Amino acid sequence: MLDVIKTEYNSYENYPQIKRLLDLFFGNIEQYEGSNIDKLSAKSFFNSDNGMIEYNLALPNGFGTFLEQLVLHYQLPVQLNCIVTRIDASSSDSIVRLSIRDGRTLQCKYVLITIPLGCLKARSIEFIPDLPDWKQNAIDVMGMGLADKMFVEFPYVFWDPTLPSIYCTSPQFRFILCRPNDCILQIKLAARIAYDIEQKDDKKTIDEFMKLLRTIFSDHEVPEPTRFLLTRWAQDPFARGAYSNFGVGSDKQTLLDLARECHNRIHWAGEHTNHDGSIGCVDSAFESGQREAKKLIEKLKE
Repeated sequence: MLDVIKTEYNSYENYPQIKRLLDLFFGNIEQYEGSNIDKLSAKSFFNSDNGMIEYNLALPNGFGTFLEQLVLHYQLPVQLNCIVTRIDASSSDSIVRLSIRDGRTLQCKYVLITIPLGCLKARSIEFIPDLPDWKQNAIDVMGMGLADKMFVEFPYVFWDPTLPSIYCTSPQFRFILCRPNDCILQIKLAARIAYDIEQKDDKKTIDEFMKLLRTIFSDHEVPEPTRFLLTRWAQDPFARGAYSNFGVGSDKQTLLDLARECHNRIHWAGEHTNHDGSIGCVDSAFESGQREAKKLIEKLKE
């Protein structure tokens, strides 16, 4: 995407205020996709939402509650703390063997892999035999975004309590969501900015944010925060990022390859495989899981 706009973008080098405003608008794209515009495919950019109208839904008690209800309703035999390190589909007896970190081995006819694309990129699971080149290439080419959050609590509200959000041309803290009922400011971080902040000490990041606040609200008394919390999704071994996007060189075929079964017994789901809908969202993951579950049910009937 940067290549497409580079000539026009660079023409504003002598107009720093306009350039900062442009960066803010491009930051909207980077925040949504989780990657900088020089990492995003211009050709495939409008395919990620598949023309769907955007809706936002929050579950006050978290997605864990939703999953627990599904498990209880269908009496699913879920095993927790069962970390898979190897998937062996090389046996001639049509049995797939899963090696677990605690030393156990599980056996099954088919495997449905739903781990995040970031974990696939990090090769957190060993495959025997190796994944086909077309599958590994799709994993490598598809973009994986990062979106982190900062939550900063104050003893009282010093900003205009009617503001839903604050947009700032700061290169670090551009998007601040206001939660006056809880005296909290929530800062959205993404792409390289999020990666950089994940490498810093929390206190240093908070100090930088406080300096910005005291610049914005120079005519107010800005108190020291009472508590703060920063996420680090790139460092989470069970996430390695946030959600997928169309990186440079990826397209609809990449999604099809990510979703395509291999070794006749290994199936794939997850938001990064949802080639018939949107990608990057919870509904994307859910739809892909339904797609593969139907395939497996038909196979088990054979």
